[in-house]
Parts: sequence; structure tokens; C-alpha cells
Amino acid sequence: MFKGLRSPASHAVNLRRRPSRLPRLARWLRRSGAALLGTAALLTAGAAGAEPATLNWRLPLPAGPGWRVVDLREGQGVRHEEYIPRGQGLEDYRDRLLVQRFADQGMSPEAYLGHIASGLAAHCSPFTTSGLTSGEREGLPHATRTAYCGRFGTRDYGYVVAQKVIRDGDHLFVVEREWRLPPFGVDADGLARLDLGSPADSDALKRDIRATVRWLVEQVHPGAPPPAIEPPRRRR
Repeated sequence: MFKGLRSPASHAVNLRRRPSRLPRLARWLRRSGAALLGTAALLTAGAAGAEPATLNWRLPLPAGPGWRVVDLREGQGVRHEEYIPRGQGLEDYRDRLLVQRFADQGMSPEAYLGHIASGLAAHCSPFTTSGLTSGEREGLPHATRTAYCGRFGTRDYGYVVAQKVIRDGDHLFVVEREWRLPPFGVDADGLARLDLGSPADSDALKRDIRATVRWLVEQVHPGAPPPAIEPPRRRR
């Protein structure tokens, strides 16, 4: 795990937030002139008229480490939740889960992912993306993509960020699973070369990423009812 600034995909610039409350990375990006759009946009959103699908829907947390909530803000049609595993700290986490709902500012799910990718590409070397999927389900447009940031600026770490974005009326609902990792490369075919020092650890990380993408695609969908829970079978 690595100490440092928080994910560049999860903070914003040019947004109406009190300077004293800006995260350190948002202040750094503001000084650098980056144009990322992220979570602080939720503080400018207004309440929706009807009960939106993404406002009170409880996210089914992915399997794996025991997640604990470290930030929770809700109200006026917006929400912001952050989770990290038990045993990891706020400053030196490796794994993070982010849930956001904020005003769409005229962007589709695909446009939002493209905006985030452009901002990351300006600060990550190397940088690549994979697995863009989009569609509409239960009347809610959605898009999913994974971004690979080999090294963020001059920091001693990079990121893998898997995101799903759902448009709900005039709001976007974003679920982001993030891994903060040692710097890694991208090969000539645009594939990330993830190496944690041992084949077993590297393979486990890749399986985790693939499982997370399946979770985003299959289970992260507020418009659908939760899966039915089968009652326990009686012993004979």
C-alpha cells in the first residue's frame, strides 16, 4: 500500500466548493489546470422531482475484503459514499470503492467516462483503457470501462480504475472500484502489464479486476429489483 494523494478520477476542479474543504488532490489539480470532473460536482446538484432509481438504492458490495464506510454524505438529490477494506488506512489504502450521484451537466455515461479518461491521460504515463460497454436497461442508459494509469505524475504508484456510470434523469450515478498499485507498464498492444512481484499475487489481482467488471456489469443496476434470495434448504 502506498501513501499519497487520492484517486484523480474521484476529484474535480472548477466546482463550487469551499476551498477549505477541497481534497488535497483537487487543489493540486486546480493549480495544474487539469480539467477533470468528479465528485465535488455533486454539491451543486438539485433535488429531483420524483423518487429516482439511484437516490436510495443500496449498492450490493462486491465480494472480497470486508468493506467499511469512511465517508458518507447524502441530501438534496445527491449522495457520496467511500469504502475501504478493514485493515487499510485512509492515506495508505490499496483498495477503494466510491459511490456518487451528482448533476450530469449535460453528459451521457459514455461522455463522462471519456472526460475522466482524458483527464487521467494527461497525468498518467503510460495510460490505457479497456472494456468499454454501453447500453440501456430498465430505461437507464449505462456505460462501463476500466482505466489503467501506469504512474500518476511523479508519484510512486499507479491506478486501475473500473467504473460504471448510469444516467438517471438529469443525474449521473457512478460506481468506481479502484486499486492503487506499484507503477506498471503498457505493452505495444495497449495491455497493462500488472506485476506485483510474484505470479500468484499478480494473477490474483487480475482475477479480482475481472470479477469486479462482472460485478459492475451484472449487479450494479438500480433499475432492476434485487436478486431473489433462496430460502435455506431443510435438512432431511
